[in-house]
Amino acid sequence: MLTKFSVDNQSKLVQGASSIREAIWIDAMMPTLQERELLEKELGILLPLHHEMYQIEFSNRFYQENSALYLSASVVTKAAPLPESHIISIILTQDKLITLRFSEPKSIQSLIEQIGQRHFYVNDYIDIFMSLLERMLGAAADVFELIGEQSDELGISLIGTINKRTLTQNTKNLNKMLREINYLQSLLGKGYQSLSSLGLLISFFQQECPKFLQHKLPDTLITLNHDIHHLIKHSEHLTQKLGFELQSSLGLINIEQNQIIKTFTVLAMVFMPPTLIASIYGMNFQHMPELSTLYGYPIALLAMLASAFLPYRFFKRKGWI
Repeated sequence: MLTKFSVDNQSKLVQGASSIREAIWIDAMMPTLQERELLEKELGILLPLHHEMYQIEFSNRFYQENSALYLSASVVTKAAPLPESHIISIILTQDKLITLRFSEPKSIQSLIEQIGQRHFYVNDYIDIFMSLLERMLGAAADVFELIGEQSDELGISLIGTINKRTLTQNTKNLNKMLREINYLQSLLGKGYQSLSSLGLLISFFQQECPKFLQHKLPDTLITLNHDIHHLIKHSEHLTQKLGFELQSSLGLINIEQNQIIKTFTVLAMVFMPPTLIASIYGMNFQHMPELSTLYGYPIALLAMLASAFLPYRFFKRKGWI
């Protein structure tokens, strides 16, 4: 689907340009073969194929060809239930902005909604490009904010798990925490990938813009670079925080497992003396004086109880059980 935007006499960006040549911004979402051919013919450029957009080499994501500048960036399109990210290709010609996408990222959708709901004034297509970059960076920041909030909740839950004494409940909570940490780490990876690709995009644009587009570098790029630097630092903090919570959860699981093993060990030590007594008097020998004693049976029972109680009392005083 091709969505065309043009600028009216009051410099207001409006949707519904009459033709591709009159449009200042063309948003191509999942274009058909006919739409691709129309764009390439009208603009004299080649649109990257879907699989080409996902190539990770720098030269395949940022390059100049046929009087056009090609830029690609990864954006997080879905945070839950499973994180998803997709590539957006941005093509800059001498007078147009073309966005090629096969998903519905929040950054582009919100910009289109804003254009339809209220006035959006621009000087040229570079202003649209800057606004789009701001929204893409804002979407990455939202991902990190979400991770930070859920990570704080995990930390509180972790403290609550330490204070609880119910083994079964602890195990369920820790298993749930491990799944949440795995989800947050996956989301953090998607967010960092988006952030790093935006940093490369802006760096490449800063180098090529003056000599290729004969356009002065927008002041917005300075702010965007500062934001990216800050978000990278914040992502490193989140990585360390999630790593600490992961190690803490694994440590608590190890403690729970050790507690189970210790319980079985103590029980084995408690029942070992009674088992020894029962084994001795369970032997089938003909001459065993205790067997003919009148009170031999109750004495043996008392001996087994005492031999079990004394180790139990010892372990209890030591705090092992």
